[in-house]
Amino acid sequence: MKRREVIEWALQAIYPRRCPICHDIVKPRGELACPACRAKMRPVEEPRCKKCGKPLGKEEVEHCADCSRRSHVFEEAAGIFLYDKIMRDSLMKCKYGGRKEYLDFYSQAMAHYGEKYLRRWRPGALAPIPMHKSRMRQRGFNQSVCLAQAAGQAFGIPVYEHMLEKAKKTRPQKELEERQRRTNLKGAFTTGKEFRPLASVVLVDDVYTTGSTLDEAAKCLKRAGVGKVYALTLCIGNGF
Repeated sequence: MKRREVIEWALQAIYPRRCPICHDIVKPRGELACPACRAKMRPVEEPRCKKCGKPLGKEEVEHCADCSRRSHVFEEAAGIFLYDKIMRDSLMKCKYGGRKEYLDFYSQAMAHYGEKYLRRWRPGALAPIPMHKSRMRQRGFNQSVCLAQAAGQAFGIPVYEHMLEKAKKTRPQKELEERQRRTNLKGAFTTGKEFRPLASVVLVDDVYTTGSTLDEAAKCLKRAGVGKVYALTLCIGNGF
């Protein structure tokens, strides 16, 4: 065995990997999730909202209720998994409960199921939604960066971690109502040291609910010269 494999084996023996779905120890060893749990995870399928990608209940409807009453700055968005109780609990444990290893499973899913969107959009780069420096110091990682890097590596797309910067510390969006979410993020983003005025960019984030975060980030990029902005997220809310 190579040195790296020996180290990984030893770490697994001391700190066995937990399944991001059931949260028990993954069996067999070496898997990112329990095979039975993985089989339960199905990506969001058609019918979807033509704008934000939320799943719809009727095929004859083109847009979800949210996109029917308000416009978005981005061209199109898509989410991989439905943001249900399973994924809410999983992301909470990942971001706030010390289960950073869940990102390996998320990243794999992002690269696999996100392929059809990235090939259609053909972006010049992927830009993860940034975190404020204070929150980054507290958590130690940005899940959106990890997701973007996985997709970028899989398809040879440049990832510019600092294309955007979070200039203003804001309240967590999950704590706010829809109207508050839009005002909370106003002016929160600025272009960063890796900004490039590309023809198209895909924003990458972990969750899409109202689209307020992505709209504000897209607005910043377009004002600075980016042509089209798309968005790919790990999870997305329901459009019923």
